[in-house]
Amino acid sequence: MATVARVDFWFEYASPYSMISALRLLQSFKDKTHPNGEILEGISSCQLPDLEKVHIVYRPIFLGAVFKAAGQHIMPNIQVPAKAKYLFHDVCRSLDLLGCQGFPTSRPSNWPPNTVLPGRVTWMLAQGFDYVRALDHGDDAPQKSSSSTHLSPAQTRVLAEFVWQIFKAEFIAGKDIGSPVVVSQIWDACVAGSMPEEMDGTLPDGKQAVALASKEVVKEGFRNSTQAAIDASLFGAPSFTTEDGDMYWGNDRLIDAVTHHKYRKLLTQSAGFSAKAKAGSPSI
Repeated sequence: MATVARVDFWFEYASPYSMISALRLLQSFKDKTHPNGEILEGISSCQLPDLEKVHIVYRPIFLGAVFKAAGQHIMPNIQVPAKAKYLFHDVCRSLDLLGCQGFPTSRPSNWPPNTVLPGRVTWMLAQGFDYVRALDHGDDAPQKSSSSTHLSPAQTRVLAEFVWQIFKAEFIAGKDIGSPVVVSQIWDACVAGSMPEEMDGTLPDGKQAVALASKEVVKEGFRNSTQAAIDASLFGAPSFTTEDGDMYWGNDRLIDAVTHHKYRKLLTQSAGFSAKAKAGSPSI
């Protein structure tokens, strides 16, 4: 069996650049072809990654705590008006190239939203379907899918679709993703209502999934995910970490992250990123 490299995708729902990465990953899971493929081949921030020998682990985090730990201002990129204006223009441009229209060209009045609820629900789903079922059956300390959270390809595709639909609801539809109703509806459409045929068993509906996310074990899991990002010296989202401890920051480094396992032996002057003094402006 071929070795599969692991790459962790650290993201926050308030991060527009995380949204681009989420769409690129989803498109790679579903179909590696794209109508603008030839053009995008030369645009690193929009290329679709080859995930044939790579397993993506979805790691939702609460970026506010990461910023605080890094000693940075909350939402640093909106402190400078011209930078904030460029951010939305840049993300709109990239999503347009990827076939997604409707992203706001300027900062919405309700941005950033409260992302704790969708973050917790996503963390729960990322632990695997069996984990969710066990929670639903009353187990307050269910076993996760594995120590590496290695979901099956089918489960990863469902998770990727759910993550994308949360982003789409927030930025394209302008919905409040902190609302239990909104998150519940997306769960029903992506998870409970779209179970792959090869999977046995059912999952709770959206309303129940939101209720399960209020369990202390889920809250703690989401907090631990954020703490893991801090411990890994992350300072912004999206970020990608590799099995050998290296880190890539920003949507434009997604391709580098997923191909890291191919060329890491050539990296003679670096052996992973473990900065204690964090610097730089988060890519949000």
